[in-house]
Amino acid sequence: MAFRFVPPLSDADHQALMATYTYGEKPALRRRAHAIVLSHQGHTIDQICKILTVTRETVSLWFDAWEAQGLEGLRDKPRTGRPAIYSDSERVRLLELVQEEPHQLKAVQARFQLETGKCACTMTLKRALKKSGL
Repeated sequence: MAFRFVPPLSDADHQALMATYTYGEKPALRRRAHAIVLSHQGHTIDQICKILTVTRETVSLWFDAWEAQGLEGLRDKPRTGRPAIYSDSERVRLLELVQEEPHQLKAVQARFQLETGKCACTMTLKRALKKSGL
């Protein structure tokens, strides 16, 4: 079986990977940078898998991302997430109701449900209000 390693790293790439591994903003990014550094140090994919407790496929994907895009390829891509429950106009109406009864979120919730027919928990209402700047 042929061993796969990342291509030799420049000093700048090595320093950037070490900084990311040490100070990266997300654990997943730090882990991916660590895999590239380990490969640069001569560790095989099997050894990296054991050290990081991931599969060969995962390490190979990280290598591919590194080779194609460098450090940017190791970052998580944006995800769409769940669609918003409330439209912009509904959030405006929710703000109006809260301004009418600022200390009665349960009452606002019940009234808003009657008006829109949409049932949501108070935490969802709070997130919608926060997103609207309140």
